[in-house]
Amino acid sequence: MNLQLYLKWIYILIMIITISCNKQKNNKMEELISAPYNIVNEGDGKKFNYDSLSTHIITQGLKSLQQFNYKFPEKEVFNSRIKDVFSIDVTKYKNDIVALRISDFPEIAIKNQNYILIQDSDSDNEFYINQNILYYYNKYIFNKDNLSLNLLKMQAPYLIKDLVVHYGYNKDKDLMKFVFKDFPFDNAISFHDLIFSKGINNQFILRKGVLDDIENIVYEGKTQELMSEAKEGTGYSSLGDILEMIMKKPNEYFESEQSIAFLCEKSLNIADLGTVQSFLHKYLTIKNKLEKNNYYNFERLKLFTENLSIFDKDTNNTVSKSFIIQDPDGYTNLRKDKNASSEILQKIKSGESIDVLENQGDWWLVKTNEGKQGYVHKSRVKAN
Repeated sequence: MNLQLYLKWIYILIMIITISCNKQKNNKMEELISAPYNIVNEGDGKKFNYDSLSTHIITQGLKSLQQFNYKFPEKEVFNSRIKDVFSIDVTKYKNDIVALRISDFPEIAIKNQNYILIQDSDSDNEFYINQNILYYYNKYIFNKDNLSLNLLKMQAPYLIKDLVVHYGYNKDKDLMKFVFKDFPFDNAISFHDLIFSKGINNQFILRKGVLDDIENIVYEGKTQELMSEAKEGTGYSSLGDILEMIMKKPNEYFESEQSIAFLCEKSLNIADLGTVQSFLHKYLTIKNKLEKNNYYNFERLKLFTENLSIFDKDTNNTVSKSFIIQDPDGYTNLRKDKNASSEILQKIKSGESIDVLENQGDWWLVKTNEGKQGYVHKSRVKAN
């Protein structure tokens, strides 16, 4: 074979390999999908695509981090931490820019530069970038830097709270304590947002790890026995409301019956029997469903449900009238019905004695010293 023919064959071989590689690359790109939150409605029929995000903004974010001598993560670390913290696998998307949620100023993964862009509407520059917050945020997310977390607690608490409430991240227990410290557990909607995430099929999925954290952080663990004195705290103040939501629209919840069983067990773990007791009496069919599934192996739920009549008798015989109101606001509202938006009948001062007429569920029927009857949330009632 002469040299000219040999070179010709080498050229053909290189072309075949190149075409094959390009074909494989194109096939791989076809397998990737578009980022779900990149296209957003701006109103008046207008839409914005984060794929076309200004390169000036991206460059400004990059330069801001470089000014702090920020050490950018390796690609593998970048991808894995986003998946771990935000529950989003950016490697599935063909986009180089990935908005991580629908928001006016969402967290944006810049895949080519390995950083998350954070914009701040209160920032005084044209790019809406607060350099300090951008730096602390990326350093916390990718370097797990505790100092950055503490600075974010002071300067941008909403950003790190959203890691838990919106994205369901609960692996940093220091962050969980910060979120729980002033969380409105008595607001059923807020509590629902905290303990559920939306799945691919648009069903709500219970964040069991977050509920475990409420038990361990807010209540400092479960009681030794089912009949132990109930733990103090407001972490499960809206749990009864959540059970009602699931029962009314079970198809909207992934494994709805198992989720109910888990929530009931959590209530019983802190010896809050009234919530489960009231729920089982209101929805008689759920008892049979739980029994058929062996109570999903939840021991306290099984013990309590199988002996419900005994607990009913015990409750009826032991309702005490020696209770007082205890509220950090200095008073609590006596309401006409069992919900926080019901008509207020009277304000009861903290420390004032009341008669408890019925103590099942989250809202207890009480009688004030003035003779008025109505409902107060059980978290505001303390045995005297």
